[in-house]
Amino acid sequence: MGGIINTIVSVLIAMFISGSATSMAEIAPTEAAEAFLQNLSADDAQTDMMYMDNKYINFFENIKGTDEEMEKLEDAVFRNFSYEITDERARGDVAVVKVAVNNCDFSGILDDYEKASYKYVTENLYSDTVTDKKKLNKKCLDIYLNQIEKAAEEKPSYEADVFIPMEADGYGGWRILLNDEVMQSIVGELEIPSVE
Repeated sequence: MGGIINTIVSVLIAMFISGSATSMAEIAPTEAAEAFLQNLSADDAQTDMMYMDNKYINFFENIKGTDEEMEKLEDAVFRNFSYEITDERARGDVAVVKVAVNNCDFSGILDDYEKASYKYVTENLYSDTVTDKKKLNKKCLDIYLNQIEKAAEEKPSYEADVFIPMEADGYGGWRILLNDEVMQSIVGELEIPSVE
């Protein structure tokens, strides 16, 4: 009889522990969005790896520049970034979190970059820096970074409501479904140069 009671107690304790672990692992969609946005703005390597198929994150991580230039780029883009989670809707294994985003307005960067790089190329048409692809790429990257830094020095003027879709990951958490449009809204409508 004592062995049966010990077995029942052991099973109940195991059920209680596994039930506690399950309930602890379940997080709200707002918590998943909060963690994602914090990690994104802090240049978290694990977050970057998870969303490497996004063209913005891929660009930030694989831009052909020095580590210092890459840090400079991400620092400028997220220097004035702030957000507030304002709403959440979840149904079954899908959810959407509404986030009010504030950042600098980077929407004119690509036009400014194209004008400045065109001016540089035409002024240096007969120099070695234009015919040397590595030197030209380096100069174009410098021009792009300068345009972004110039915009980052302005007061934040970009505001948008961003809707972040997500799906249950099967482990009590949520996976962000990050597309290019959502990411572009987060980074103040920044456009990145074509690599074609």
